Amino acid sequence: MSVHHPTTSRREQFLLPHRPQKRNPEAGLATLVGIVSDKSTHFETAARLGRALGAGYQVRGLVGRGGFAEVYEVLDRELERRLAIKVLRPDIAWTSGMLQRFKQETRTVAKLQHPNILAIHFVGEGEGLVYYAMPYIEGTSLGGQLRDSGTLSPRRALDIAIPVLEALQHAHEHGLVHRDIKPDNIMIDTASGRPLLVDFGIAKRLDADGSLTQTGYVVGTPYYMSPEQALGQKDLDARSDLYAFGAVLFQMVTGSPPFEGETSQEIVGKHLAEPPPLPSDVNADVPLWLSQVITRCLAKKPNDRFQAAAAVADALRAGRETAPATPHALERAKTNVDTAAATEVVESEKRLSAAAPTPARRRRLALMSLPLIAVLAFAGMWLLRPRLVFENHLVAPVELSLGGQRYVVGAGERITLALPRGEPSDVLWTLEQPTTSDGTSIGAEVFGAITLPNPRGRIRRSATATPSDRDYFAPLITNNTGQPLTITVNAGSGAAMSCNCTVPSGAVRMVVGYYPLYQNSTVRVEDSGGRSAMFTELGGEVDRQSGVVGLRFEAADLQ
Repeated sequence: MSVHHPTTSRREQFLLPHRPQKRNPEAGLATLVGIVSDKSTHFETAARLGRALGAGYQVRGLVGRGGFAEVYEVLDRELERRLAIKVLRPDIAWTSGMLQRFKQETRTVAKLQHPNILAIHFVGEGEGLVYYAMPYIEGTSLGGQLRDSGTLSPRRALDIAIPVLEALQHAHEHGLVHRDIKPDNIMIDTASGRPLLVDFGIAKRLDADGSLTQTGYVVGTPYYMSPEQALGQKDLDARSDLYAFGAVLFQMVTGSPPFEGETSQEIVGKHLAEPPPLPSDVNADVPLWLSQVITRCLAKKPNDRFQAAAAVADALRAGRETAPATPHALERAKTNVDTAAATEVVESEKRLSAAAPTPARRRRLALMSLPLIAVLAFAGMWLLRPRLVFENHLVAPVELSLGGQRYVVGAGERITLALPRGEPSDVLWTLEQPTTSDGTSIGAEVFGAITLPNPRGRIRRSATATPSDRDYFAPLITNNTGQPLTITVNAGSGAAMSCNCTVPSGAVRMVVGYYPLYQNSTVRVEDSGGRSAMFTELGGEVDRQSGVVGLRFEAADLQ
């Protein structure tokens, strides 16, 4: 059996390396990658669109271009209205099945009737083009506003966010998931100031067989991509949109998305494994309640997020009505127990001295103060207890054992636990191994022990791919071969391990467990016909905290 070694450039090559600019976080990271503008192609497509629409319409020119489609401004002469017509790019090899899905999805979106969703007037086909027509909006995108202003005030952010959430709720109730929530897909109508949700990612749902992804395209925008979308899960639900919305709202009030990096792969890795920063820690003008709503939207597990767009909108309304947009710096000062307690004592002494109370009144005040003193004492005892802040940097949940209690910490999540004061504590964490459908464990057992002989204050520890016993790595497999693949890690060595699993064709960044890492670690795949391919020398390629290395296999690699 011959073993073919794919080029190392294919490691994570399906995501475009790029250093984003601070003021324009989406620059260079278009939804689809590898597009080169060609004016002659635009003119040819415009001419074909004019012939397809007929004499009643005038094509005025190209106004936008993305990975799957181009948008042209068109004048409807009969109704004297301006249209924006989105045309599927003719240079992409669309199959008949994909075009049929496009028409079905477009007609479904056209049924949505909501003041904050850009309507679809009609769907058309002709001259080899497939397209749909929308109203032409004079205005700017939220992305453009953020690039110009950096941040929005919390009040302005809520004025945009709540109507967009109402539009999302309407779409979700009709069975539509947007799949591409980002600032550039929220338009602000200049005439009315109304935010409009646009581009329901129709083209992104066309790729049911994975053929576009297999030709090197990436679906989704890395800055706003939910963990489940980053992992290539196809059955995305409304909660994926809420994660993306949380990332957009984070950027609205802080000026940048929750995760940034040198490459798209790095950004996606952070969505998978790192807890998001608290918006109020990035910008102290963000109210704490708003910061907490955003953070809940950004939970790694869908079950830990809000379960409906309406619930997020309700939380924002309640916060706006009951908790004024007080900057977090002031809230933190108000809620600091030590400061509040000290201030209360000083102010109480001043008031008592000024009032010169009688002995009977002093007795009543003393009795009334007892509950307050007890509460402050209890709060002080709680604050003085040592606490363990434990973060899970791995791409799978871990189980934490402390004092006979067990806690599950999801991938990229954090937990804070109070420790006994003045007593040693032992903490054990164990990776929850993925399993096959028949219950067979995938990969190696990974665990770590934390010994705290005299815990004091706030102690930070984490689960990483480098526990004390050895180093591990987690290959994330993208299978573009057209064949199901079996995986052997560290093949040809005494540490060889089969993952006991099959990676289906079209899988994107599939987790196949953790394995011992060596400088010369390998990952070999094999199809049902005995053809194989292998990556070698992976020791220097993995992320040391998460252990992640992304590997993509193409049909040409199998020999």
